[in-house]
Amino acid sequence: MKNALNLIVSFLLLLVAVGCDTSSSDDGGIGGTAGVGGTGGEGGSAGVGGAAGGGGEGGTGGVDLSRKDLLSEWELFDDIRNQMPAEGVVPFEVTSPLFTDYALKHRFVTLRMGGQIEYSDDARWQAPVGTIYVKTFAYPIDMRSPEMGEQLIETRLLVHDVDGWKVWVYVYNEDMTDAVLTLGGLTVSVSWIDEDGNTQTLENYGVPSNGACRKCHGTSPDTRTLGPSTGMLNRENDYGEGLVNQIDHLNALSLLSNAPPPENENNPRITYVEPVEHNAGCNPDDFDCLHEAARSWLDSNCSHCHAPDGEVADKVLFLDWANLDPTSEDTTSWGVCKTATSAGNGVTCTQNYDIFPGDPDRSLLLCRIESVTAGEMMAPLGRSTVHAQGAQVIRDWIAAMDTNDPRFAPCNLAIE
Repeated sequence: MKNALNLIVSFLLLLVAVGCDTSSSDDGGIGGTAGVGGTGGEGGSAGVGGAAGGGGEGGTGGVDLSRKDLLSEWELFDDIRNQMPAEGVVPFEVTSPLFTDYALKHRFVTLRMGGQIEYSDDARWQAPVGTIYVKTFAYPIDMRSPEMGEQLIETRLLVHDVDGWKVWVYVYNEDMTDAVLTLGGLTVSVSWIDEDGNTQTLENYGVPSNGACRKCHGTSPDTRTLGPSTGMLNRENDYGEGLVNQIDHLNALSLLSNAPPPENENNPRITYVEPVEHNAGCNPDDFDCLHEAARSWLDSNCSHCHAPDGEVADKVLFLDWANLDPTSEDTTSWGVCKTATSAGNGVTCTQNYDIFPGDPDRSLLLCRIESVTAGEMMAPLGRSTVHAQGAQVIRDWIAAMDTNDPRFAPCNLAIE
């Protein structure tokens, strides 16, 4: 009887030990105390001591990444009005920006919980929990006088919280000293003076809803970043001491893992081109040159949906950088002689093929890029005007497709 009692006591102590503190803290919970061994009975062996409780999982270090009603609460800027970043918030630019009704954009990144962004030569960079990507949209007050500053319209945050990426959109108050969280989206009117002294007005600038943002960035847990990649960031920027390569700068700040050595002729990096500038340097019949311009523009403006991991992957129209590889022998996934699966509302865009090589006006892709009709235009979000320069790049690219090249043989004219 005494031996049985001792065994029961030992078992209870074991349960208490295993159930000890496993709470989270900044450094991890403290392990539980080991159970005390049972007293040996007459002629019996002593009970086995209980195992120590495991340490609790580490917390987030006290970093608050939860929803905030005001942009200022994130403490991203020392001066919101002038977009002066706080310590640890690093500005960057991209080589081929997404077109948003000719808005100016200011981009920043900060790692609130340490860690490093996982660098990749040819894929989107992966960022650790605690990363915040910041993008502010603005228009000049007077393009003739840059010193007059800008009209800040909105700032979008992509926040990597412990349970996935969150999207928050903030709209600026009248004096642009702060911005208020806006979940449902809205339309605003914007005016500015152009380089010729004329007043330009944009009546329907669209601030996206949270749901609209997720149509491009994906829904949790599959939310993704879009811009940060080697091709997009491999360019120069001035951080106060002259122009330096952005990737090298981020690496010097220990923000990147597996980053390459400094770029040189023996160590080239993928670099997207600024399509408008690049197109000016291409001869009209230089397909290779135009392809790089079109490839960059399509990646930044279309690949958030038209890619293997995009919302319309089932269309198999892939306009991302990787799938627009110029060495590809199969160009159907680019849209070449691919029977169109959707023409939006079909008001003006009724072409049968996404791309008819050598003939831009018979190509549905270009028609939708040049459309401003809701439900028909591409991209369907983030613009109310045509990106004239980008559309010209795509027009010249399609026109330069040599129909004597087997990759660009004429489409089936019988169904035209």
